[in-house]
Amino acid sequence: MQLHEIDSSEMPVCLGSALRVPDYSFENWGIPSGSHREESDRQYEIEWKAGSSKQMTYVVEAITGSGLGNYSQMLRDANADIVANIVKQSQERLNYIEFGAGVSTVNVFQRLADENVPKELWPFATLVEPSIRRLVGNSEDSAEKDPNAVAQRLYNELGMEEGKDFVLYVAKDTDIHGIVNPNSQDIASYVAVLHHHAYIDTPLKAVYNVLSPGGILNIADWHNAMWEHPNRVYEFLRDEFDWSTKTQDLLKFVLAYPKASEPAPELSELDAASNRNIKKFWKSWASVRKREQEAGVFRPEDDIWMLEAHRPVARQNEVLTATGYVLDSQLIKDLQAENPRRLVKDAGILYVTIAQKPF
Repeated sequence: MQLHEIDSSEMPVCLGSALRVPDYSFENWGIPSGSHREESDRQYEIEWKAGSSKQMTYVVEAITGSGLGNYSQMLRDANADIVANIVKQSQERLNYIEFGAGVSTVNVFQRLADENVPKELWPFATLVEPSIRRLVGNSEDSAEKDPNAVAQRLYNELGMEEGKDFVLYVAKDTDIHGIVNPNSQDIASYVAVLHHHAYIDTPLKAVYNVLSPGGILNIADWHNAMWEHPNRVYEFLRDEFDWSTKTQDLLKFVLAYPKASEPAPELSELDAASNRNIKKFWKSWASVRKREQEAGVFRPEDDIWMLEAHRPVARQNEVLTATGYVLDSQLIKDLQAENPRRLVKDAGILYVTIAQKPF
């Protein structure tokens, strides 16, 4: 069993380690503030390095099955809008780095193709992804290629060549100092990826260092306050799920995280609505997971872990500002009038935030 993690093998969802919740909420989970930074980052790597190419298919099915709409595609489209608009304003080929490469990467270049941007102006893409299966759809010791993996889709659908138009790195975003040069990237994107870090200052500093002066970081992500307090998770499991070992598992949860028995702080209406939405996703995910398990086709690498580092967008942007980014430059205003921009009318669950490294 991992540090600060209980056995959730009989639960309808896999919890994962509490080291994956937002760092500022560690004390609520009985974890000393500022501790276990390396181990927390390793928990992120364990999940996504092992991730299967089918994982995202299940996630999208769970999102759409929850009645929320295809939130994943909304984030991809919003990112593609921003990147395409920057590229169209440029008179030279830019450098673009994306963390968590996948369908979102294909969306960016498909948008450029759809808008008839000359191919010689398409940015050179550095694609950083901890799971080799997402990049090429195979295991490390296999030469087989998956036609649905990002590398093959860029090649087959868009005529892009590896080495000439894009490069692939199986790595974490926090490792990019050994991948690209400082001050070399004009645009960077996170699409539903940054929230996997408990300590977001580490990756944001790494990205800041590789962005060129004036470079843009675009973050299109999920936001909620669900994982800030164990009581919210406890009540969700207690009230919304049933399983054979429920009584014992909930007791283990409270013993591991004593504040689970204390009321969590009140939330703003937007944050409360976000929590209601993320609960709908996890109920739908549990249904998809159970169906595939009963069919005998669900593998450990297909799973995702519930405890994550989603945080209200204001918390994210506090760290961006502290790291040195600006959020209100003229270029940002030209790209989107409101920053951050909320994508869902009545909930603060999806935002696009543009940050710029000062000149």
